[in-house]
Amino acid sequence: MFWEFDDVGYFKFKEGLVAVQKDGKWGYINTKGEQAIECKFDDAGDFKEGFARVQKDGKCGYINTKGEQIVECKFDYAGDFSEGFAVVGKDYKYGYINTKGEQIIECKFDDAWGFNEGLALVQKDGKCGYINTKGEQIIECKFDSAGDFKEGFAEIKKDDKWGYINTKGEQVIECKFDDASDFNEGFARVQKDGKYGYINKKGEQIVECKFDDATYFKEGFAAVQKDGKYGYINT
Repeated sequence: MFWEFDDVGYFKFKEGLVAVQKDGKWGYINTKGEQAIECKFDDAGDFKEGFARVQKDGKCGYINTKGEQIVECKFDYAGDFSEGFAVVGKDYKYGYINTKGEQIIECKFDDAWGFNEGLALVQKDGKCGYINTKGEQIIECKFDSAGDFKEGFAEIKKDDKWGYINTKGEQVIECKFDDASDFNEGFARVQKDGKYGYINKKGEQIVECKFDDATYFKEGFAAVQKDGKYGYINT
């Protein structure tokens, strides 16, 4: 397996397979180094939820872990599957297909992202909102920018400031931050005046904005930077 391929996909196995390139074409090997899916695609993505995006002749489709073409290469764009759906694009418009390759939500959005907690972020006429898996507009496109739902909250931007809404579209934390990130383990990283800190789901400032850089909480800890040095804080 060593020194055999021209390129490899992010050097990470996903669902037991990793994309590899040979003679200008992409395929997949398994964890034993065996060629599981032959190198015949112009491009190939990671496997997620049992499917991977592949490209042929400038068009995108999907294969399963056996290498079978589940969705023919007919889209201009194809994203990863998330919660049983994938974003696909045609003629600069975006919609969604299911794992059978059926077009569940037509390509009508200016941009679209994957489903998280049953809702997907979509954009129309320069504004962001959310739809459910039936394609119904649950939260209207009225935000300047927005993020995915995580732990029941999504960060949204209005009038150049960031805040948070819940899955009903209710404003639960006012737009007062210069930047905002997803909630992780009950806390979200926010920015004010160029410094980072953390809030809880009530919008309370649990850690003041005093760090030059900061990461998400993971397993109860977050890495933070101050005066060019890094350390860790707990919750």
